[in-house]
Amino acid sequence: MGGASSIDRAQAMMTEETVEEMLRSRAGIDPVDLTALLDVLAIGITNSAWRNTCVEDWHGEGRLSDGDMMRVNSHTTHGVRQRLRGWAREHGIRTGTREGLAGLTVEDADALGYRLFRWLTNPERKLPTGATLRDLARTEADLDEYVEEADRNLRGFVARMENNGVRFGLLFSAAHGALACTEWWGHPSWPTRVDQFVAVLDNPADHPYGPKEYERLRPEPAGMQDRSALRAALMRAPWELDSAIAEWLIDAGIGCLRIAPDVPGGR
Repeated sequence: MGGASSIDRAQAMMTEETVEEMLRSRAGIDPVDLTALLDVLAIGITNSAWRNTCVEDWHGEGRLSDGDMMRVNSHTTHGVRQRLRGWAREHGIRTGTREGLAGLTVEDADALGYRLFRWLTNPERKLPTGATLRDLARTEADLDEYVEEADRNLRGFVARMENNGVRFGLLFSAAHGALACTEWWGHPSWPTRVDQFVAVLDNPADHPYGPKEYERLRPEPAGMQDRSALRAALMRAPWELDSAIAEWLIDAGIGCLRIAPDVPGGR
């Protein structure tokens, strides 16, 4: 019988203090700031219970394009974040401190996990592509596979809160979102990423792929000429972008920009 995985061993050695330090030093996030904490927590949960499931296999099969994935992942992150914020309001949580989260119980953690599970796995959940989750899954077997994987990952999220304390579980998943998904909408580095990307649209020499590769991508889709409107859409709700624009943005390398080290999440 195999032993514990390296991830399990690393997790066993972590404390609230070590995860707090990771968030501060490596992502520039103050874990006491509840808004910032919930933002990256939403990313971490979405990455674990949505993107890193059979959904990624469906993407590889062509059911979702790269642009679709950007739109769907950002929309799902938004939905998870809304539910996290609602849960926090219901429990009177205003800060990410130990004292601010001290009143939460195992039952509260279970209720949060179940709330997220019900929304994520709802077969009629409408995706920004226009399809429902059931449409994307195509078969009951594929839908059941996603439900099982989402359930397993969310049970792991809840188990950390039950076994190590609610605050540790929240911090751990928030650190996953902050450190593993630096190119996502909702990450603290996203505004800088958008600003830098919009700037290079009119300066191909500065593009990370180089001017020759950038020129290969033109012409831009209709609707991109208004840079201010494009920036606003990327900041507010990238899932509302036209599918052709989203596809072009991914091809153009919006996720590949190297953010300056002094910017939160910079690499």
